[in-house]
Amino acid sequence: MKICIVGLGLIGGSYAMGLSLKGHEIYGIDQSVDVIQYAKENKFIKDGFIDDFSILSECDCIILAIYPQAILDFLKQHNALFKENQIITDVCGVKSSFVRKATLLAGKATYLSHHPMAGKEKIGIQFADYKIFRGANFLITPIDSVNRTAEEVLIGIAHDLDFGRITTISIERHDQMIGFTSQLTHAIAVSLVNSDHDADTVKFIGDSYRDLTRIAMINDALWSELFLENKEYLLEHISSFEAELDILKNALKYNDKDTLKKLFNQSTQIRRKMEK
Repeated sequence: MKICIVGLGLIGGSYAMGLSLKGHEIYGIDQSVDVIQYAKENKFIKDGFIDDFSILSECDCIILAIYPQAILDFLKQHNALFKENQIITDVCGVKSSFVRKATLLAGKATYLSHHPMAGKEKIGIQFADYKIFRGANFLITPIDSVNRTAEEVLIGIAHDLDFGRITTISIERHDQMIGFTSQLTHAIAVSLVNSDHDADTVKFIGDSYRDLTRIAMINDALWSELFLENKEYLLEHISSFEAELDILKNALKYNDKDTLKKLFNQSTQIRRKMEK
């Protein structure tokens, strides 16, 4: 398949790397000459472009690995290049704020969004690695009805990149769940790290702190946009988390050992189910 990836950062670069190895003909579009050069030298892409977008009309699939609002601008600017039987998708971590608009802007092409549930605490193509997708969840997020042809193409991409579970859900359900499993966890990690005011903390770090705070190393431009575009769901999840933390806090305050044991046992049982 002939694929153009727009935005060759960590995720776009990892897609390019993995799909090229699977025999797809990959092209790239990026704002950086250095990024294009790196992708070509490492054989992630067959060719790359900075300001020539004609390749868009030649590809079977266009993968947009750029920020949500940048997607809308890109689709508006290059709408005339899209064609019938062409699939356009994106890898964004939020959907409700832009996917319906993007679907209209895709014109003759079919727009079907998806979300690869994988990443690193690093940014940039130099950290690209298709192995980060191995066994990860792959979410397909149609609006209204599913275009079966487009869905099959995305499922094929998921298989080529060695994703694990593939799930098709609505964009609203996606944003609700991602607000909890991804955005809330990042919010907790950021708040935990920022609550540290002791210069000696580094001397006492073990696996618990290290595992909990890895994702606090965060792309500020991307995640501030993701948080704000999904703030209704995220605020609900933060309030729910605060309520649970208050239960634990009060158990400590009033020396309520039974409640603490109940909370620990409950979390253990819930987490254990996730391993099955």
